[in-house]
Amino acid sequence: MSLSKPEEQLAYELSCPICLQLFSDPLVLPCGHNYCQSCIGKSIVIKDQTPPRCPECREEYQGFESLQRNFKLCSIIEGYRATAPQLDWQPDTVGGEVFCDHCIDERLAAVKTCLQCEVSLCSRHLQRHNEKEAFRAHAMVEPLKELGMKACATHRRPFEYFCSNDMTLMCSTCFIEGHHYDHDVLTFSAAEQEMRAALESRSKVVSFRLKITESVLQKTAEEQGASEAIGDKLVNKAVAIMDSMAALVDRYRERLHVLLEEERSLRRQSWQYGLNALEEQQQQLVEVQRNAEEVLSETDPCVFIHRFMQIENKLKEVSTGNFPSVVPLKAPLNTKRLQAGLKTQDFRSEMIPLLNSLHILLNPLDLTFNLCTAHQNLIVSNDLRTVKYSPSKQSYAEHPERFTSAPQILCSQGFSSGEHIWVVEVGPGSMWSMGVCYKSILRRGDHSRLGHNSVSWRLQWKNNKLTVCQSSCNVALGEITNHPLRIEIALDYEAGTLIFHNTKGHREHLHTFRVVFKEPVYPAFSIHSNTQESWITLHSGM
Repeated sequence: MSLSKPEEQLAYELSCPICLQLFSDPLVLPCGHNYCQSCIGKSIVIKDQTPPRCPECREEYQGFESLQRNFKLCSIIEGYRATAPQLDWQPDTVGGEVFCDHCIDERLAAVKTCLQCEVSLCSRHLQRHNEKEAFRAHAMVEPLKELGMKACATHRRPFEYFCSNDMTLMCSTCFIEGHHYDHDVLTFSAAEQEMRAALESRSKVVSFRLKITESVLQKTAEEQGASEAIGDKLVNKAVAIMDSMAALVDRYRERLHVLLEEERSLRRQSWQYGLNALEEQQQQLVEVQRNAEEVLSETDPCVFIHRFMQIENKLKEVSTGNFPSVVPLKAPLNTKRLQAGLKTQDFRSEMIPLLNSLHILLNPLDLTFNLCTAHQNLIVSNDLRTVKYSPSKQSYAEHPERFTSAPQILCSQGFSSGEHIWVVEVGPGSMWSMGVCYKSILRRGDHSRLGHNSVSWRLQWKNNKLTVCQSSCNVALGEITNHPLRIEIALDYEAGTLIFHNTKGHREHLHTFRVVFKEPVYPAFSIHSNTQESWITLHSGM
């Protein structure tokens, strides 16, 4: 339905020139023009002008932050909305269909919308509308649900142009009046083409970013699952080790109870024996005393002498024999017998590996290979934890720490104190050397090989033989039960020990170096075979 002319004029005056809607949080520019807060903000961002200009008069102003809110205009708009709620009226629609505004009894579907009259008309009322000569020139469009979307609120004509500077729609009259002079004005088709191209381009960017985000989310979920699985595995291993330790303690505790009971029984027997001897002596003394008193009570000298001679030997025996001055004590606890029966050395040998395993599990060394020391025939993985032999030389940059004769590599981490344990896994078909060395080890020549100098100590598996070498003194070890595939290396810097254990299958001690370390030592490795299985991997845990 049409609004009266004063109401239309007032609505026009209270409408933002950019969005053509009633002002929302209006801001006033120094030139006096008013705009919605969001509209003028978008205008500044889109144009990116320095300094920004008024969309209407093009007068410069200092920026968005310098604009003041027009409180008076805000109050007028609030009052207008309260007294003229019909301005928010929209054509009746049902299920997306627009109905004729003039139909009263039977609501018919509209076929056209008159932009000047702002009404939607059915075919019958459209015919009546066009019968008036003054209405024939009115702009007709397809039925609209929202009349303000396709028509200029000022001139009541359909929109035909778009000003990219002010981001506003214009009718032909707006264009002719020159309010957007020197602006980038496009026809609807050109504006649509540019906007579609921009939307498609940005949509591709959004789609690409969406794929990356989904990929990152999926990878994060997978990593979280893997992390939780690793955490669960670590917890399960730690619990299993603690259970083994508890079972070991329980077993030796039971054995200790049995041994203590046996020892207590022996001590009780010893004490009882002493007590019995004391009681027996007491009985003898009582008996002799009674006999002596009876003899003393005898008045006949002949009988007295005769009876005295009968008890004299017994009396002399109890009077001059050993006499206990204290109560016999229990025998002291025989700790040596307890230690032998408990087999404390066995307990120690069983408990230490469990403690070491728990220590490695909960305090893993984060060892990595030092790429600057790698021989050119060694390939190092991206995570710097695996090294593999390659027949072809790698194009490594020259470096003073790089080994050039023996296919060797050092770790980046060194140790100058404390106790440290790390685990190494080797390929099943590889020949290798591993140990520690000072950083001062030679990098070229025969004396740069591990063990063939005074600054390195190494264990070697080569040609199915296990040897150790220090200061060029090579010693073959005895028979090994299992082929060493997983080796635990324990360093005690202050104690000067370097211990190797084979932990694949049954735990087996391989060798112990005893050294007085004088410099920081670095884990060192070498590969002597060129098969596909010639590799060494550092493990951060058990």
